[in-house]
Amino acid sequence: MLIAGTLPATGGQIQLGSLPPLPDAEGFAGPFAGLSNNALLVAGGANFPDRKPWEGGTKVWYDTVYVLESPDGEWKPAGTLPRPLGYGVSVTTADGVVCVGGSSAEGHFADCFRMSWKNQQLVIDELPPLPSPRANFCGAVVNDVLYVFGGIANPASTFTFNELLSLDLKNPDTGWKLLAPCPGPGRILAVAAGQGGALQIFSGADLDADPDGKPARIWLTDAWQYHPSRGWSQLSDLPRPAVAAPSPAPLSGVAHVLVVGGDDASQLQTAPGDHRGFPREVLAWHSVTDTWVEAGQIPAELHSPVTVPVVKWGDQYVFPSGEVRPGIRTPNGLTLRVEPQQAGFGVVNWGVVGIYLGGMIAVGWWFMKRDTSSTTDGYFRGGQRIPGWVAGLSIFATMLSSITFMSIPARAYATDLSWYLGQLPILWIIPLVAYRYLPFFRQLNVTSAYEFLEQRFNLSLRLFASLSFMLFHIGRIAIVLYLPALALAAVSDIDVLTAILLIGILCLIYTVMGGITAVVWTDAIQAIVLLCGATLCFVLAAVHVDGGFFGMLEMAQQDRKLFQNLQWSSMSVADGTLSPIVLLVAFSFNSLVPYTSGQDVVQRYVTTRDLPTARRSMWLTMWMSVFGSMIFFLLGTAIYGFYRSHPDLLDPAMAQPDGILPFYILQQLPAGISGLVIAAIFAASQSTVSSSLNSIATTWIADFDRRCLRPRREDHVYLAAAKFVVVGVGLVAIGAACWLATSRMESAFKQFNTLIGLTSGPLGGVFAVGVFTRRVSGWCAMAGAVVSATTVFTLYFAKAPVTGLLYAFVGCTVCFVVSLALSLVTPSGREVDRDLKVVS
Repeated sequence: MLIAGTLPATGGQIQLGSLPPLPDAEGFAGPFAGLSNNALLVAGGANFPDRKPWEGGTKVWYDTVYVLESPDGEWKPAGTLPRPLGYGVSVTTADGVVCVGGSSAEGHFADCFRMSWKNQQLVIDELPPLPSPRANFCGAVVNDVLYVFGGIANPASTFTFNELLSLDLKNPDTGWKLLAPCPGPGRILAVAAGQGGALQIFSGADLDADPDGKPARIWLTDAWQYHPSRGWSQLSDLPRPAVAAPSPAPLSGVAHVLVVGGDDASQLQTAPGDHRGFPREVLAWHSVTDTWVEAGQIPAELHSPVTVPVVKWGDQYVFPSGEVRPGIRTPNGLTLRVEPQQAGFGVVNWGVVGIYLGGMIAVGWWFMKRDTSSTTDGYFRGGQRIPGWVAGLSIFATMLSSITFMSIPARAYATDLSWYLGQLPILWIIPLVAYRYLPFFRQLNVTSAYEFLEQRFNLSLRLFASLSFMLFHIGRIAIVLYLPALALAAVSDIDVLTAILLIGILCLIYTVMGGITAVVWTDAIQAIVLLCGATLCFVLAAVHVDGGFFGMLEMAQQDRKLFQNLQWSSMSVADGTLSPIVLLVAFSFNSLVPYTSGQDVVQRYVTTRDLPTARRSMWLTMWMSVFGSMIFFLLGTAIYGFYRSHPDLLDPAMAQPDGILPFYILQQLPAGISGLVIAAIFAASQSTVSSSLNSIATTWIADFDRRCLRPRREDHVYLAAAKFVVVGVGLVAIGAACWLATSRMESAFKQFNTLIGLTSGPLGGVFAVGVFTRRVSGWCAMAGAVVSATTVFTLYFAKAPVTGLLYAFVGCTVCFVVSLALSLVTPSGREVDRDLKVVS
């Protein structure tokens, strides 16, 4: 493919090129086009083959279908349509090219059919027709639903449709549905797009009757969005009309839509023969900030086509043929690709990160030299000499992974602060844990949290819970290493594998050297680094918003980026719910489970010298979670305000939704400072990874090796085995993360991790049964866990309309209720008192 031009975009580079010309001297306006089995099909359309329209030429429609099987191949005839047709809507689907409506010399049509290229043959299948004929309309696919909007019923009509129609592409036989009409005017030749799970409609022209009763265009610059669950809303106006611009508009990254060219009515008085061609500006609309910028211009050597569909082919968009001046077509196709912007990390930043990571190694070496990890008690519990404030910071850092560090600001940036509500349940979860659960763990003097389950129930439950924890955290380490590295690599020249190896190996070194003492102290340092980095980014972003900090708040208030979207009267449990009650219930149990049944958290409870110190650590964790998380949420709001004020600094090619924070850091912060904040992202990864490594080693030695496999061995045998487990698990997880980075199995690996994670709710339920009941036996608790897990798995695989946020609530509740119910109808076996001593 010939790359004919490159133009700067708002953050990346738009690369333009051309396809081999169609085997027609004139080319076509209004053709249908799309992909089938990775072959490009172009069908129908119209041109003026003999003379131009101002010379008295006659428009001719075609039924010819051409196919191009590779971008650098040759076009060849593929077959014909049922009739000459053009100026309809065409979109690519998994089963072929769906073509809707259109016109010919005989009038407008309601046809709907699907073209597919199979075994070197064109196959056309009929689909349910439109409710009425129409042409010159637009459409796009959103979540396997085709939406079409606007158009006119016949060539002489002055009435434009403003109704929205939809067709479920998974069940097309159900036919077209009439949806709510657009609040704006009807229109022809608008541009459609499907970004962010919603349909966008840009520009177009309304019609009115001129003095002779003929259609006269009213050029529009308004824009509208239809969300399947929220209906219509108005967007920011375009800088200029873009009538008949290529549609569906190209999508760029996770949030941009590109409107290429289009007629802006600036040459209405120009004689047709003197027309200079349609505008060459590429406009970029950003779905999060609802802003428009000019992303560049199409070079003079390339045409700016209108009335042409857009087809995504691999990593580029294709504009096959089209109209380049009134009445004049082109057989040449245009291609467009947006290359992402990647900032250089630089020597200074690497130096800062190197100093930080070296400091973490020094901490591990220091505690190794102090013999704090020379016994299993020291290696797993720090000799119970960890200060309460350090343990509290460690719990906070453990719960805040690098994924959370980036995803909380990204969510607040993309939506609002509604999910901050989920941080409030910690205010009642921590007291509950401190006064109901913590005394059991301290009284039993546990090393593994799952020792409690054996003393309360039986060995089987202990081993089941321990194994579930280990499997989940091995996968979690890989994900926590991989996803932040991927986000950093997407916006910088930091290699994915380099980031994974750097974080993973260095974390492995200080964890194996210093044991839990090194882990807890480095976690505390990392918690401070995390908060300082987030606070610094927040301040720098807020002061550069138009109007500063108060301007940021005013902008957030106007744009509904605070808490305005909470639905106080709703009790919806569906995905995306904004019901405060549902969110509070969901996040209550999402906090309860790790704080009561996660070894990585429970282990911190027994590293302090006594129960009051452990409780003080939890109070610190509670307030850090409430106020620290607010910083992360407000950081997202500040970044939103910054890019709302400076939309030209966004990168249209940003492909990672969680990449906005590292993108801002590397784009806007000075060298050294950006290195420090990136070190904070590394810190978030390391705190999670080191905690998981040590807690996996602890559960293996305490629950399997010492309890079942090799009881009554010397302490140094278990200590050596623990370090071996840390190294082995660490290398496996690092290898898995590298494998994810070089393979296409990310989704399968996440699925595996998700399935293992679904057991966390039932596991939390088992602990609750053990703490709050006295007569429930081990087999009743196990049965409750099985029923609970089955329920959660059923909800997940059946894709029930229940948000995943509620899975922990469902798992805990079902386990508790079923276990208690079984204990009431069956012999309890034994009854225990508050000290877990058998009393009957």
